[in-house]
Amino acid sequence: MLKIENLNAGYGDVQVLWDVNMEINEGEVVALVGSNGAGKTTLLYTISGLIKPKSGSIKFLGQEIAGLPSEDIVNLGISQVPQGRRLFAGMTVKENIMMGAYHRNDKEKIKEDFDFVLELFPRMKERLNQAAGSLSGGEQQMCAVARGLMAAPKLLMIDELSLGLAPLVVETIYEAIERVIARGATVLIVEQDVLLALEQANRAYVLDVGKVILSGSSQELMDNPMIKEVYMGI
Repeated sequence: MLKIENLNAGYGDVQVLWDVNMEINEGEVVALVGSNGAGKTTLLYTISGLIKPKSGSIKFLGQEIAGLPSEDIVNLGISQVPQGRRLFAGMTVKENIMMGAYHRNDKEKIKEDFDFVLELFPRMKERLNQAAGSLSGGEQQMCAVARGLMAAPKLLMIDELSLGLAPLVVETIYEAIERVIARGATVLIVEQDVLLALEQANRAYVLDVGKVILSGSSQELMDNPMIKEVYMGI
């Protein structure tokens, strides 16, 4: 579904990603893990079209998307749940969730998807008319995931889902993500919590200082002595 080859990207003269190679197959859950500052968010921004790559290729369903405007990439079927939620604080929960479907005109399917995300996150149903800025951190993350799902993505990318959240809230959100995956979604999970990410994913890539240093099945990486020592503290 997604194939990245020799990707180099950054901000102005500062290069962050160096010759990144990565692929995601349809129906897979792939984790991208690494410490803070490794370049994970930069990679997502480059896939989403928010950063134009310096060189390299990003193909989605066989089409070259490197350098395309971000709105075109959303229309092709890539949706990102950003780090820090990035909700519109003064708008209601319902308005924020429906922003995910701004590019769609399939009204019946939009209603179906809206009902599905409220089923996934019952707390959102209780707070539909509440300002998003008044929600707790965990509720804001639920709202952000719901908004991402309303784009009806072929590929859903979630950046640092667990960051700053209580374990019980993280568990609730990941249970919802598991239901999305069971429906056949393809998901890229970006996490600093390596163990949590590997437990969810089929395969994983380890990014360190902008370079992919390891990749393999989740079990292979969980068994890797270097991953245990450096990223899990075992």
